[in-house]
Amino acid sequence: MKNMRAILMPIAIILGILLPQAAVLSPMLPFLIGTMMLLTFVGKIPPQEHGLTFKIVFKAFIASMVLLAALWGVVEFFHLPREVLLGGAIICLCPPANAAPAMAKMLGGNPVLALKIFLSGHLIACFSIPLIYGYLTGTDASFAEVALKIFNSIQPIITIPLALALGLRSFNEKLADKIAKFQKYTLFVWTFSVFVILAKASRDIRAMGFSELWNSGTLPMLAAVALVICVAQFALGWFCERKGHPIEGSQSMGQKNTTLVIWIASLYAGPVAAIAPTCYVVWQNLVLTYMQAKIKPKK
Repeated sequence: MKNMRAILMPIAIILGILLPQAAVLSPMLPFLIGTMMLLTFVGKIPPQEHGLTFKIVFKAFIASMVLLAALWGVVEFFHLPREVLLGGAIICLCPPANAAPAMAKMLGGNPVLALKIFLSGHLIACFSIPLIYGYLTGTDASFAEVALKIFNSIQPIITIPLALALGLRSFNEKLADKIAKFQKYTLFVWTFSVFVILAKASRDIRAMGFSELWNSGTLPMLAAVALVICVAQFALGWFCERKGHPIEGSQSMGQKNTTLVIWIASLYAGPVAAIAPTCYVVWQNLVLTYMQAKIKPKK
């Protein structure tokens, strides 16, 4: 699976950039997100040390807010385009990726702990994204209207798969176990999602004018912001949990559910702001490839 990911992800990235016509598949994204959520939620979760998950999630949230505050200060001080703030903010608010537990396992970490962090992170995102991103984007409409609209967009994608998974686990455990066996195919759903996301981004950038975005400095700034946040979040996740769970901390904070937030950014901040989390897809996969090469799992 490790080798499969190393092959498939670069192919998905390259094809997505070269085939903007595949953007017609973008209406599938909410369903792809929901499928990945269901396959992740339906797995049986053994008990963990009480309070450990909360400590890691809380540290990650505080670190993300510090990064967001720093970005906000830089944007205001240097009078950078508003899209730089909106693009970087949605990355900071993004919950962990569905693939974080699997990647934690590949690197020798605890996939169960990473899964619990994933669950907690998405429940927090149901409220933190509408409140904070709603405040940042609520220029034309009131803060309450934008927050409620974002909340209504996010919560079905998270709560419906979660409810289905918990219902199956409670009332038909055998069926839940059978569905959980398909978790290994989450990688393929995620890879296809990355392909569709980059195809849509490629189409949008071409429509807006690549030369204009590049010459204005907007595209390089968004790519640079995504890179800085990516490296910072992986590093902070590792540093904050260096004494106990550095792999789980770095994966849960650095590897993001970009499929979800690119969709949100496109809806509420526009295609330009969505370029930042789209660039994050490329940067995070380069970091993960580096980690796979450097970190040798303990037997």
